Amino acid sequence: MKAVLAFVCFFLVFASCDRHILYERLYAPPSWELLNRAHPEQIHTFTVALPQRNLDALEKKYWAVSDPDNEDYGNFLKISQIEDIIRSDPRVVRTVSDWLTQNGATEIENHADALRVRTTVKVVETLFQTQIYNFKHTKTGRIVAKALGRHSIPSELKSSVDMIVGVSDFVPSRPVPRVRNPTDVDGLVIPLTLQTLYNIPPSTVITTNSSQAPIEFQNYAAVTNSDMSLFWSQTNTPKQPSPKIVGPFSGVGIESTLDYQYITAIGQQAKNWYWTEADWLYDFGLAFFKNTQVPYVISMSWGWSEEDQCEIEPACNNLGINSVQYVQRVNTEFQKIGLRGVTILAASGDSGANGRTDEYCSANKLRPDYPAASPYLVSVGATELNPVTQTTTTAAPVCSSTPCSLAGREVAVSYGRSFFASGGGFSNVAAQPSWQKQAVSAYLSSGVALPPSSYFNSSSRGYPDVAALGHNFVIIANGQVMAVGGTSASAPSFAGVIALLNDYRFKRNLSPIGPANPLLYKIGYAHPEAYNDITVGDNKCTEGGCNANCKGYLCAKGWDPVTGWGSPNYPQMLKYITSLDDEREEKKKRK
Repeated sequence: MKAVLAFVCFFLVFASCDRHILYERLYAPPSWELLNRAHPEQIHTFTVALPQRNLDALEKKYWAVSDPDNEDYGNFLKISQIEDIIRSDPRVVRTVSDWLTQNGATEIENHADALRVRTTVKVVETLFQTQIYNFKHTKTGRIVAKALGRHSIPSELKSSVDMIVGVSDFVPSRPVPRVRNPTDVDGLVIPLTLQTLYNIPPSTVITTNSSQAPIEFQNYAAVTNSDMSLFWSQTNTPKQPSPKIVGPFSGVGIESTLDYQYITAIGQQAKNWYWTEADWLYDFGLAFFKNTQVPYVISMSWGWSEEDQCEIEPACNNLGINSVQYVQRVNTEFQKIGLRGVTILAASGDSGANGRTDEYCSANKLRPDYPAASPYLVSVGATELNPVTQTTTTAAPVCSSTPCSLAGREVAVSYGRSFFASGGGFSNVAAQPSWQKQAVSAYLSSGVALPPSSYFNSSSRGYPDVAALGHNFVIIANGQVMAVGGTSASAPSFAGVIALLNDYRFKRNLSPIGPANPLLYKIGYAHPEAYNDITVGDNKCTEGGCNANCKGYLCAKGWDPVTGWGSPNYPQMLKYITSLDDEREEKKKRK
């Protein structure tokens, strides 16, 4: 009888015998409602993440090409070279591929360390022994198909699969920029404001292949040409090149409009891209890395609690892993992207040190944001002008009714003025990189008041790395002038600065900056005048306000977990980078 059962199990290709349950979904997460059972022939896409190899070698190479003091600095790799480092065991690939194909899957993309599958709901239900239903987002109207009830894989495959993405997981909610009536603000921010504060000559334009892109998620609505044209004219900004588009591009989204209008307004005349990912960070990393042509600088304004990446609703473990494992896997994807020479920037979050998932500070710990807490990207905090000391009503048409800011005291954003607090703190997943230890140690030993030691891990990666204005930004959306704010404003603005610095390097026939943190911290240690140090403010409040229970960090001289090193002083950044490149070229000549 046992022999017969074993034969049946083999014949069904692991279909129903010993199963490893990945997750059991009992209900839809908040903001999603169940619609109906998905049609058997409905197309469904998912990804099987396979065990990667040589992760230590990958990371060693990543830091080598990122370190300005390393001889390997800027020697970025091709896609195939990176894949050769981390490629999954061919036997594992074959085993998982056989399971997929023998159960009806035919469209399978091999990504070296993952298999991307496009098939029907019927096949998905057979593979994972589950039922797929359609769910609708109550605010955006987006419809997705996800498993309800248990979904599982054959136990024989457990060691061959790191995680399954796209079967039961929902992506985090989108950022919500603070929108204010322009007549209610004390000084609008337009591109000229940023150029003036950060000493970027308005005539500074990119003349090389330096490229940039905002990254949006959930197939979020985009930006229109009519809004862009009105933005250029109302802010007296030259018209910028149209983007190369990846993913859906329709409708008007406040977030995407903010991201795109300001990354292009600072990195003027760059080769612009606009990238929309249907799902979340791992899916994006996989797709972006594999794309033959990609922008050199990308900015992400989306984020969620580091410890809740797999847990949009309580106790969710819907990928067959936990949030720490998900974060680690995405961090590896960021390394792969960085090794291609791409600079990734991310908003540090708008709910201070406590995070969006604990707006009323009820937890006895601080919750770092992700991807902001990843050491494999540049995390950008937000500042405000308080007070505004110089305005103009004539620099741009939009300034005629409400003055635009030109100068002021730059401090960390505050809930009382900007209705949010700059995200910052310490990761609970990533170790503290060597290039950051001196900065963190100086902050922790400075005598500044700290949260209780049990609330954070002071030996791990601290963030943000830098900051920029994030308050009262003028955007044009649906033909309307709006004043918005958030680290969603500061991240694309700083990304534009990196695109300008790449332009300088390209003019010298040098590589792009790529992973920028080792360079940015080297600048902070050796040439602090390259940053406008922010020493006033904190990030104790959240988007929900300032509950008495809320803890957080204070700004201090030098680096701090509120505004990082501070906002950019562009000519000084360029001066120091130029001196480094000159020194490196001189060393080559002497050899």
